Amino acid sequence: MELTGKIHEITQTREHTKQMTHDQFLELLTNWIRANKQMPENMRISADTELLGSGLLDSFDFLDLIVHIESKTGRKIDLAVADPSEFSVVRGLCSLALGSAWQRSEQRESGHGSIAPAGAGV
Repeated sequence: MELTGKIHEITQTREHTKQMTHDQFLELLTNWIRANKQMPENMRISADTELLGSGLLDSFDFLDLIVHIESKTGRKIDLAVADPSEFSVVRGLCSLALGSAWQRSEQRESGHGSIAPAGAGV
């Protein structure tokens, strides 16, 4: 019976990942930053926000954020396969964390064409 519960939990997590939108990911990220960093209430995080270079997060904060995102999405983020300049920006981190689910979500929300996948060198 315990195994069945775990399988259901994993399935629910995967379904949640498939359904996570651009806005939901930004909310997840913003909520974590507000809870763990001193961030003004009026500060807005967008897809173009620089997480590391801006000083918003240091390397330890960034790793904590990665663990949080992995726990909420149920997906492993492999930083070794991406260019650091890409995943240090919210858009790149979302693409890396959510893969094609992020890209399809952003296309629907923005009405724009395709977005290059992680590592495409754009």
